[in-house]
Amino acid sequence: MLRETVVEGGALRGVACGWPSITAYYGIPYAAPPVGELRWRPPRRPAAWEGVRDCARPSARCPQLGVGRGSFYEKEFYPTEEPMDEDCLYLNVWTPAQSTDEKLPVIFWVHGGVFLTGYGHSAHFDGESFARQGVILVTINYRLNIFGWLVHPELSAESERGVSGNWGLLDQIAALEWTRRNIAAFGGDPDRITVAGQSAGAMSIQTLLTTPLTKGMISGAIMQSAGGVTPMPDMRYPSLAEAQAEADLSLLGVSSIKEARALSWQELLERWKAVRHSPGLLVKPVEDGWVLPASLDEMAAAGDYRHVPCIIGYTSDEGIPAGRSFDQWKALLIAEYGEKGAEEFAALTGGREGFEDYCRRHFTVHCRAAAEAWALLRERQGTGDTYLYCFDRKLPGDEMGAFHAADLWYVFKTLGRSWRPWTGADYELADACSAYWAGFAKTGRPQGKRLPEWRPYTAKDPAVMELGDHIGEIYMPEDAAVSYRRDFLLNGGKG
Repeated sequence: MLRETVVEGGALRGVACGWPSITAYYGIPYAAPPVGELRWRPPRRPAAWEGVRDCARPSARCPQLGVGRGSFYEKEFYPTEEPMDEDCLYLNVWTPAQSTDEKLPVIFWVHGGVFLTGYGHSAHFDGESFARQGVILVTINYRLNIFGWLVHPELSAESERGVSGNWGLLDQIAALEWTRRNIAAFGGDPDRITVAGQSAGAMSIQTLLTTPLTKGMISGAIMQSAGGVTPMPDMRYPSLAEAQAEADLSLLGVSSIKEARALSWQELLERWKAVRHSPGLLVKPVEDGWVLPASLDEMAAAGDYRHVPCIIGYTSDEGIPAGRSFDQWKALLIAEYGEKGAEEFAALTGGREGFEDYCRRHFTVHCRAAAEAWALLRERQGTGDTYLYCFDRKLPGDEMGAFHAADLWYVFKTLGRSWRPWTGADYELADACSAYWAGFAKTGRPQGKRLPEWRPYTAKDPAVMELGDHIGEIYMPEDAAVSYRRDFLLNGGKG
């Protein structure tokens, strides 16, 4: 059993999992603590350590406000409050390897959370199921919210590339680079790394596929409930110039980056909390001309991304346009489609009278359109197979249905960590999801013993894997709003 190993920083000691031949290594530093003068700078390699580092416990999560006291998502995924610290750039590894020469495939997981919250060791993430199928899992932390995305002209002036922001993306890239350099020490194959994520994590995967900084590092990609061609109009990343023009440190009560760096992380988080809904402090990635030379959609249209097999999909009850009125939503449509296109799209969704009903399927419509557009674009370009899924299992215990992130319990087979009254059907579905994902990491095709065949989505054969009470390929019913959005995306954002 591979209980100890040596990586570039020194020796590590892992801990046995419930399945004793599997070893977990928690809290491995992949970058130096981003504190003091390293706050809002690209990640640097961590210092070496002496002796054997004990990896029995995960690191602190990155500073964040959480998902809201008493909220649905707190009860669902975050029932306990984990420690926080700005020293948070660590990753976790689960491996079944008994030696360092096994060359096992790897899933590199990026958590979601709207680029504001989340962490790689939360209860619904665990690598034991994948490890039992011969796949190593790596999960990571990366900088979030004001710590992960701040853009400011002073920060750009410090940079030899004249850019700022994207600290969280640079963390993800640094963690992927660390994994490439060190995964062999855990019995992994550096040439078989599948990057995967959900929600903002899926958007991150789209970026990792696109940035020139990851060339030669990725063998496959899985994007759950985001990614593909722009899922939502307001998910597009602004340009560096736009972000810098709005940057306003006075919102934090400081006049310079030096003053901002002098604040404790606790004080900085509190000050950002008070103004987080104000424009001027960016909290998502930016097109900076370096990490992202152009928009994700422009680079996708040019075929300028990693040409690897992909799984992409969505849940059937993704969610609603949070807090928007019909008039606010209509303004967003006009900015996206123009006056005529906005009227056409709104009519397809029931207009003002049907807005409340449409809200319940709003994000599902956009995620489905983005996924189908991504598959058809890649087919047109000849850049690899794309496998689509729709997760539509109505989870037991409440009326939330197949909500955004519901599929995570199944993919990681962590049902036993949830409060829900699972049934045999849930465990069967978890077996299938985990096996499909593991098979994809091994072969580039989602497959598993005694599981229904899952074929690539194509224009002539638009088969989608249904993951729910039924497990198998289906042809999704035509949805006029989905078709309008998909065709708009395939036409380069033109009606």
